[in-house]
Amino acid sequence: MEIALVVVAGLAIGGLVAYVNYVNAKKRREAFAAFAAQQGFSYLPENDALANQWGGTPFRTGDHWRVRNVLNGQFQGHPMVAFDYSYQTHTTNGKGQRRTTTHKFGVVVMQLPAPLPNLEVGHEGIFGGAVAKALGFGDIRFESEQFNRAFRVTAADQRFGHAVIHPQMMELLLARGEIAWRIEGNSLVGWDAGPHTPTEVMNRLQLLQSVIANIPPYVWRDYAGVDPRSR
Repeated sequence: MEIALVVVAGLAIGGLVAYVNYVNAKKRREAFAAFAAQQGFSYLPENDALANQWGGTPFRTGDHWRVRNVLNGQFQGHPMVAFDYSYQTHTTNGKGQRRTTTHKFGVVVMQLPAPLPNLEVGHEGIFGGAVAKALGFGDIRFESEQFNRAFRVTAADQRFGHAVIHPQMMELLLARGEIAWRIEGNSLVGWDAGPHTPTEVMNRLQLLQSVIANIPPYVWRDYAGVDPRSR
């Protein structure tokens, strides 16, 4: 009898958790749909194909990749996409019991005027350095020790890294570099752990736009053969 009661209680709790998750997900979809309409973005509840478009953190790890609450549009002249991203990892304890952990991120991506070499900027201590090193990236140190303590910058081409992370860019990131970001081809990918809010989406898009605006013109000419000011 006691076992039956435990089973029933467990099912009831599981059902309650599932219902709460359903209600919260529904409210989140509605909030992002309304936000998209307000900002002139398009909205899709899901588009898992986006999980295959970029490499490096937070993509291409774990399984059960999911992309939800997708916003598409233009931000200050740059094509953009923002979405909820999640993946799962699994561990097994000594008793053979399997535990699944879901990792959630808020992702914003802005299209660059042209492809540039890979470069990644993250917060020191929580950056996916192992992934970057596996891709052949090396850590770059700068003259500003304050910046070095706060951020880790990796790039295959250190000359390019120094050209992009100049003193004015350091000031920008120290003032409001709240998310990690990566130049990957013609994409500027920004992310942070946990679900983002509509307000955070706008703030992060503004940060990415500021990063693009602070890349010197000679970098575009030397590495991409374009002058974005003429576009």
